[in-house]
Order: sequence, then structure tokens, then C-alpha cells
Amino acid sequence: MYNYCKKKGFINEPQAWWDDCATEVSSALIGKYITSGGNLNNFNLSFMTIDDRFSINFDHMNEEANLLVSKLLFCFDKVEVEAETLHFTAEQRATSELKLRICNLIQPYLSQHPQMNKLKAKISNIPDNQFFLVLQEIPTDTETLLLYELWVETLNETEDPNELKSSFIKKSTQLNGFSGYLVSNYQVHIPRNDRRTIIGNATKDDRCCRFCGKSNQNGAFFKKVAHAIPEALGNKNIILGDECDECNQFFGDNIEPCLIEYFNIYRVMLNTKGKNGSPFIGYKNGSIHHDGNMVVLTSTIIENIKDSEFTINLNSSKEITPVNIYKALCKITLSTIDKSCIPLLSETINWIRSGAVEEKVLPKVAFTIEHSGFTKQPQIVNYVRKTKNHDIPHVVSEFRIGSFVYVYILPFSDNDTEDFTKEESFKNYWDTFNHYSGLKTWKFFSLTGTSKVSASSVIKLKINK
Repeated sequence: MYNYCKKKGFINEPQAWWDDCATEVSSALIGKYITSGGNLNNFNLSFMTIDDRFSINFDHMNEEANLLVSKLLFCFDKVEVEAETLHFTAEQRATSELKLRICNLIQPYLSQHPQMNKLKAKISNIPDNQFFLVLQEIPTDTETLLLYELWVETLNETEDPNELKSSFIKKSTQLNGFSGYLVSNYQVHIPRNDRRTIIGNATKDDRCCRFCGKSNQNGAFFKKVAHAIPEALGNKNIILGDECDECNQFFGDNIEPCLIEYFNIYRVMLNTKGKNGSPFIGYKNGSIHHDGNMVVLTSTIIENIKDSEFTINLNSSKEITPVNIYKALCKITLSTIDKSCIPLLSETINWIRSGAVEEKVLPKVAFTIEHSGFTKQPQIVNYVRKTKNHDIPHVVSEFRIGSFVYVYILPFSDNDTEDFTKEESFKNYWDTFNHYSGLKTWKFFSLTGTSKVSASSVIKLKINK
């Protein structure tokens, strides 16, 4: 098995691959390295494309795995061998030749090494001639990750290699001017919602609930599928492995219904399908549902304001508690945040799991409508502070459903010393998030209330003639 390293540089057109001479050289070096006891215990190779990131890993390296990995590395363009070190450029181009030789190489190994099925599918799906990066690992630091993503973007947008450097510098300078201060203070994590994403431990036997701390060994069960964002809001893909059945039941009975009820009208408008399909919302004096083509609304209380404007009152027998809406939003954050943050958030977890009605003053929640970012799949963005700058919150989240955007602070973190319920502290935090504060459409409201309020709704309609 070779040691290997990456070299920066623009990829030219690929040259002929692995002729007879290269085969002889590689075979000799591989044999020499293995017999000298140079096997690795594990091996990781990561890939970054314009719209995807993935890794393959060999946890236990044997002679066959060493040989496979070495041959795989030789599939890439611009490969050089010096002593027992293999050099290749991080930047690669998904030519049809490159994809074919990788797929042909790994085909015989698919049954012995199942992770190769993932590599084959991913490599085959990269559009022809698109540039991508081959890395030892995906950067975990947001600032570095953004630069890598920008580099891939620049590689694929710049036709003239001579303009590559200047184009990248221009883009990175613009990025730094827009969000440099933010990403220098925060790690940003956005779980993918377009495919199944399991957060936490995918193996049930090894799970430990991040909310109560129980595991299989001390009485917890993990039989239910725990949706990190409520399924009723349209989330089918983001799953939390580390949530036990008891906590899942508690949140589903006591916290999440308020958030779902809060979005009921909008769920119908979006035709959001939950566990039981499209929602049908009944009221004392009417109902609202989506028939697959349009929204159907009935009510016995319709008021004509003008010739083409109406208000429709829907009186509900249900009630919601404002603070539980905040708790449900925070539960989404706690379900999707990196587990390394959990020890600092024990008070927050105790707060959302508590049935107590004691009123605690909470930071304001920001809300806006942004049609340009419309998404039917709910999305969560978590900002986790990585510096010791306590003038800004430890954790901030953005929750988006349809065109509705909510930004909120995760309260009661042990890593916060500032009181963000105070106007000056809140303003300082908000100004730090300049990609938000630059918009003037935000509204700020409190969800501190512990008293129940009616879930009745008033809808205003305007008929366009």
C-alpha cells in the first residue's frame, strides 16, 4: 500500500492510463510495500463534486484491500510514484475514460467490499467532464469547506485555465466580504433533505439517546423511526438515530403538536404529505384541505370586505402554547446538531423535556417570507460558534418550510454568558448575521408565553379579476 499525498494544480486533458510499464512498476512497488509490513489499519478517500460529498472507508485493511486501494489510486489522472509515495492531484475530471476504468476496476470486488457499490454509483452519476476533488477527508471547518466548494465551482465555470487563479481569488474575496466574519466564528451545518440522512448512530445496538442519556443496556428502546423534523411537516429523509422511543413519544405527544398546529394552514397550502397523507384540517365552522389540484376551503363565516376581498374565519376547538412552538423548534436543532455539542446543552434539553409551565423569558424569533428560497422539504441550518466570542450566541438555527423562514437562538447553553433577551445583546447578534440583517423584511416576535391560545385562523382572500 502506498503512502499518498495530494498536489494542487489544474488538470489538463487526461493522458493514456496505466500502460504496460506503469503496470509493472506499480505491481513491483505494491508487492515490496506489503511484504515490508506497510499495510494500513484503515483507509479513507473522500470526494467532493458540485452538488455532493461522499467518502469510502476500509476499516480493516488486508492484502487484497491494499491492492485494490493502490489500483484505485492509479485510476486517477496525473499520478506519480516516488519511492513508496503515490502523488496525485486533488482536482480530477470525470471523463468517460476515467469513470469507465474505475468501474471496470472495482466490478470484481463489489461482493467482498460493499462500499465499492457506493463509489461505482457516485462516480457514474458525475456528469461527463465535470471537475471534482479527491481528498483524504472532507474538511469539517466551515470556512475551509466553503473554499473547497468554491474551488470546485470555479474549476467547472472557468473555461480558460489561465483565468482560474484570478477567478477563484475574485470569488473568495466576495465570499469573505459577505460572510467572512460569520464563518470565522461559526461552523455551519445543513443536513441534506433530498436523500435519507441518518444523524447519530445508524446501528441500533450502539445507540444512546441524546435527550435522556439512556441506551439499550439500561432499558431504552430504539424501535421507532425518529424524524429529526416532524414528518407531518413533510420531512421524510432526515432521521435521528439517537432518540429513544420514550423520548420520541414524549415529544410527539407534548411538544411537536403545537408546531404542527401552528403550520396547519400552510401545510394544506403546500399539500404537505405526512404519515397519513395530505392533511385535512377540521374546524367548528368549516374545513380546509387540498384535493391534489387545489385548496378547498369551507366556512360558515365569510365576510365581504370589498368587491374582490374576503376574510374567512375558521374557529378551532384546539389550543396551542407559544412556548411549545419554541421548544419544538429547539428540538429540531438538538436533533440535527453534532453530538459533540450535546454536553453543553443539558439545560436546554431539560427545558424541552420538562412539562413545567414556569415562564422563562426567551430571545425573540425572527420571521420572514422568502419566495426565492422556496422548498417543499423542510430544511434546518445550524450555526455553532467555534470561537470564545461570547458576544454572539453559541447556537443559532434557521428553519425553513416553503417560503417561511424562522431564525432563532438555542437558549440556555452552558457556552453562553450573554443575555440575548436584552435589546442591545440581541441587536449585536443579529448584526453579526449580515446575510439576514441585510434584509428589511424580518419581523420579530416572542414565543415566551405559557398560556394556551386558540388555534383559530383568519384567512384573507383577494380575487384577481
